[in-house]
Amino acid sequence: MTTFTPGTTYSSFRLKRSQYIEEIDSTVYLFRHEQLGTPALAIKNSDPNKTFCIAFQTVPTDSTGVAHILEHSVLMGSKKYPVKDVFGEIHKGGLMTFLNAMTGSDTTWYPFATRNMKEYFNIMDVYCDVTLNPLLERTTFEQEGWHYHKEAEDQPLQYQGVVFNEMKGAFSDPIRAIFHHMFGGLMPGSTYAHESGGDPRHIPDLTYEQFVAFHRKHYHPANAMLFFYGDAPLEEELAYVQNNFLADFATADAQGRGKVAIEPGREIDEPVFIEDTYGVQPGSDTKEKTFLAVGSAVGDMTQRKRNAAFQIIASILYNSDASPLKKAILKAGLCKDFGGLFLSNSCFKTFMMTYLIGSDPDKRDQFLALYQEVLQTMVDQGLDRELVLAELNRYEFSVREEGNKAQRGLDLISKAMPAMKYGTDPFEALQIDELLREIRRDALESDYFERLIRERLLENPATVAVTLKPDPEKMIRTMQEEQARLAAYEATLDKEGIQNLIRRTRELMELQHQPNDEEKLKLLPRLGLDDLERNIDFHRCTPRDLAQRPFLVNELPTNGIVYLDIGFDCRGLDREQLLALNLFGTIVTEIGTSRLDYMAFAKELGICTGGFHHSFHAHLHLEDPTSPRPTLWFHVKMLSSYLDRALTLLEEVFTDVSFADRSRIREIVQREFAWTEHSVQSEGYGLASTRVFARLGLAGQYNEHVSGAVNYLNLKDLASRYEEREEKFLETLETIRRHVFRRGSVMLAVTAGREDIARLEARMPLVSSLPENGDNTASQLALPDFPTFPARQAFCTSAEVVYNVMGCTLFPDPEKYDGQFEVLKTWLSRDYLWNTVRQMGGAYGCFIQFNHISGNFALVSYRDPQIRKTYQAYEAIEEQVRELNLPEPSLEQLIIGTYANFNPHQGPASKGATARNEYLSGITPAYKQQRISEILDTRCADLQKFAPLFKSLRTKGSLATIGNIEKIQENKDLFENIEKL
Repeated sequence: MTTFTPGTTYSSFRLKRSQYIEEIDSTVYLFRHEQLGTPALAIKNSDPNKTFCIAFQTVPTDSTGVAHILEHSVLMGSKKYPVKDVFGEIHKGGLMTFLNAMTGSDTTWYPFATRNMKEYFNIMDVYCDVTLNPLLERTTFEQEGWHYHKEAEDQPLQYQGVVFNEMKGAFSDPIRAIFHHMFGGLMPGSTYAHESGGDPRHIPDLTYEQFVAFHRKHYHPANAMLFFYGDAPLEEELAYVQNNFLADFATADAQGRGKVAIEPGREIDEPVFIEDTYGVQPGSDTKEKTFLAVGSAVGDMTQRKRNAAFQIIASILYNSDASPLKKAILKAGLCKDFGGLFLSNSCFKTFMMTYLIGSDPDKRDQFLALYQEVLQTMVDQGLDRELVLAELNRYEFSVREEGNKAQRGLDLISKAMPAMKYGTDPFEALQIDELLREIRRDALESDYFERLIRERLLENPATVAVTLKPDPEKMIRTMQEEQARLAAYEATLDKEGIQNLIRRTRELMELQHQPNDEEKLKLLPRLGLDDLERNIDFHRCTPRDLAQRPFLVNELPTNGIVYLDIGFDCRGLDREQLLALNLFGTIVTEIGTSRLDYMAFAKELGICTGGFHHSFHAHLHLEDPTSPRPTLWFHVKMLSSYLDRALTLLEEVFTDVSFADRSRIREIVQREFAWTEHSVQSEGYGLASTRVFARLGLAGQYNEHVSGAVNYLNLKDLASRYEEREEKFLETLETIRRHVFRRGSVMLAVTAGREDIARLEARMPLVSSLPENGDNTASQLALPDFPTFPARQAFCTSAEVVYNVMGCTLFPDPEKYDGQFEVLKTWLSRDYLWNTVRQMGGAYGCFIQFNHISGNFALVSYRDPQIRKTYQAYEAIEEQVRELNLPEPSLEQLIIGTYANFNPHQGPASKGATARNEYLSGITPAYKQQRISEILDTRCADLQKFAPLFKSLRTKGSLATIGNIEKIQENKDLFENIEKL
């Protein structure tokens, strides 16, 4: 084993510094390439989940999205791997635990992780080649970025492109617009005033030549950073990138290049006021739909202590329900919800931003005045020390929990990368313990936080206020402007020009239809079936009893953290109660008890837990797949040192939760509606998916009523008519409490170390303090009176794109399901749908949702410009599967990719949750091992046998589309019912 000495060169990398960092149990090495200047940071430890990343400082000078389009495009083929879609091909088959590429405001990075050493160097080779030596063909630019699209003379001219459509979806989110204006307002003329992802209005301004030139300037080793993490031999990693890639770049070419400079812009020295609009549905009421925000520049990336302090101050001001600022703004009736955050990783500067959701334009001045007034009072009177302690504890908990993350390497790389980019110390960036001790002392024993608030928020002239108003005409106007621009271009073309455009469109479509050349595919480095372990040691939970109730135990190393789930059986709730169940869960986790009001409760939660939230799951069992067990789960995580205090608080919550604070409950209802409405309008595919599954069985009906479209419409009505419905709603909350918080309804699951599990088992009152079952009659298990929904549904929102979902019960007989279907599912999602819906159709993504217990199956497209074409692609699956004829190497890769799904890399919390759900579904390690054997033994004929099942998708399937109203109206013949959300 090589001993690395500072000042010594290893494969052209000179070691600048090394240090063992105890708190991450890793030795960290910082190298610099002698000829090219490329920095490399290695974080070495015993973690088998090896992680590699190559990153480039990509500095946009406009909002054409060139950096984002390049991120997509380099993955579409390189000199060494001239395959049509390298990323798609390696994604089909491999054991990678993480594989992605991301574009930030000034950086594009390409990370991956795997537990397999052979694959680690394989994908390292691929990622280095596609980034440093990409093909960047014009057709790739057109497919991934944008192109003029016209299929026939009688067809309209359109813009098409994956990034173009992705960003249309992204720009449907008004929060994104606030961030854009905040960056531009605080740093005018800077790199960050541009939209690195691309503004759909400006993406068509980008030329192919500019695209290629951007790569030539930015994707050079002199402008790159390398990161290595895990247990791979460091000397081999350095030698590999040097011998296979960096040695090919001449020293002379690197002279004078260095990092591409970021344009800092100018600093503002007085308040700036920005007004803009965002699209809502035509005819919509615009009252209480304005977003207001105020942001201040508070420092830069070199100020570690200040930045960590502001992370905690942000939690005090925005996240805690005990925040005086939050309380004052909500009590003043200025908005439906209030929030904020500290931005510290997006660019060199750091910012604090406060925002209101569900406000009105004329409330801006009142908001800004109240913001200043409350902050001034907090500074003058001093911060509540219990509140400070609560948020200090919560922040330290999050730091401790980082050690439990499955993708620990990715997390540490993301911490070190800003230091590498901006010239600060990456070793310091990986250490926090001493800094937190210093901050804790200063925050609790001095006015440190108060001084920061006064100096950087109250007395800081570098402030921007944004007013983002709803505009019912904007969506139509934007579409008309796009059509006018297209018409103007088309008017410049003569008949021959039109025919050339149609020809180029068809040539691109034909190219997209063509499969990859088998000989070129052989160039990609692959694993084989011999590289896989046939027998996997699956983790399973151990069932025990606690006070005669089920207690599911996962004994795992958790770094001193206890993860506890408390589940309550919800069978017997009627439809009205199910519609209120999600709100009930939220209110219980926030409202407090008879002893503790919501602010005191929030402080106590922050002091003794790392978080308290709820979820809903309709569990299905293999032995009875049509009878779900609807369960409301409450999840709490806590440090071992606070276990007893946290359990005492939980006992109080479940026996003495109080719904007496009507004002606070109303605030929660309005807030939940504001956020749900925001999510529905900007994304919303979950509502379409849930609606389809609601037609396929009782589990889907439960989910529809707890979190689907029918729940959203009920929430909308409740929020708009709250005074009228308040009494009945509060009665419903009390009825749910009496029904579910019973001893006979509860089960528990824990993931922790052995000693903490023993301590938890000794806490019988957590269960025994719950009331007895009460009236345990047959009516308690009666099914709700669920309605029947239309088979073909559309929901209209203000989004510029759509989301298309189609589903059916693919396996009415669960006995026909086996692991071979999982291989087919991999082919469908990573090959067929990737090619037809994403690359040819222009959608940002398409994926499958499948429950192997119920046999229910759905296809989901994401940020899709198409409706009819996507459904046609779905309906063609039966024929495609019947005629499927995969070469042996391609089938083998699909098998490997499917195998990886059955053996994921998980942190302890996720591993425990998976084991809990599998136990409740009757899934055993033997069951999973049988699926693994079936996967590994799959032949192509085994896939073809499933073709007849897809006939039901075509003949009996349900579909739901959510999104752009114009696109839905153009395809209204596809739907039985069109509803406005």
